[in-house]
Amino acid sequence: MYDDTIDGFVKAGNAKLALLRRAPLGFFVGCMLAGAYIGLGIILILTLGSHAPPDLRPLVMGTAFGIALILVVIAGAELFTGHTLVMALRRYRDQGSWAEAASVLGVSWVGNLCGAAVLAGLFALGGGGGLLDDPRGLLMDAAAHKMNGAAASLFARAVLCNWLVCLAVWMSARVSSDSARCIVISWCLLAFVASGYEHSVANMTLLLLALIGHHPDTVSLGGMAWNLAWVTLGNIVGGAVFVAGAYRAASPAPVPVPLPTPSPTLSPASLAGHALAPASPPGATAGRETGTQPILDAPAARP
Repeated sequence: MYDDTIDGFVKAGNAKLALLRRAPLGFFVGCMLAGAYIGLGIILILTLGSHAPPDLRPLVMGTAFGIALILVVIAGAELFTGHTLVMALRRYRDQGSWAEAASVLGVSWVGNLCGAAVLAGLFALGGGGGLLDDPRGLLMDAAAHKMNGAAASLFARAVLCNWLVCLAVWMSARVSSDSARCIVISWCLLAFVASGYEHSVANMTLLLLALIGHHPDTVSLGGMAWNLAWVTLGNIVGGAVFVAGAYRAASPAPVPVPLPTPSPTLSPASLAGHALAPASPPGATAGRETGTQPILDAPAARP
């Protein structure tokens, strides 16, 4: 039922690995773009959320964040969280190794972080839009909450987050128009943002902005490392197990049907062929058996 979609992702995984090997710098630039695109969405929703009423803030922020993944999917970029789905499906189809998948994921993660850092630096140089100056504002509150969360809570919310994100990527591959892709992406990201789940690449920009700005003591570099460690692990499980693993299990490989064993008896066609074949003259048979020229084949004597 899902074989065509899975095959498409397997081909995409092969292409990503080939690009990483053939042009590592080009692949890395694509990863940086993805980190920046997700960061643009984070800056947008923080700006809107800081001016929205608290009761409506989750809805406003969730509705606006769809732009982040739409940029990645439509414009094209290499996003770590989406690659957990792609590379896991490739491995589940017995193509390549987990080491190859880890190489793509590792480079993607680092590239996403670099792209987020470049964007955060540019945003700070541009004035920060009022987000960086308030130690009690929305940005600092969100960063402190993320940096000081319990490990189990961060992990579980990260699993749920990438379950939704990879579902958005999965559904994007199953629809035929860009309009439909934008719709399914927007709904999935609304669910993840409004529910308060954890996305490692989105957190890169958010936490870096908090560290750059006038932050309280609850915001620290160690807190960022703590958050990203557990959230990254949860994102991997959400994409590789809850989406890739689930659809791989729901679409098992077809069982080959063994060919029928040929019967040792003659087939009707063979019997018919034997019945229609002309019988050899007795003399010819005898001659062939003795190795002599049959009398029947000799020229007739003249009278």
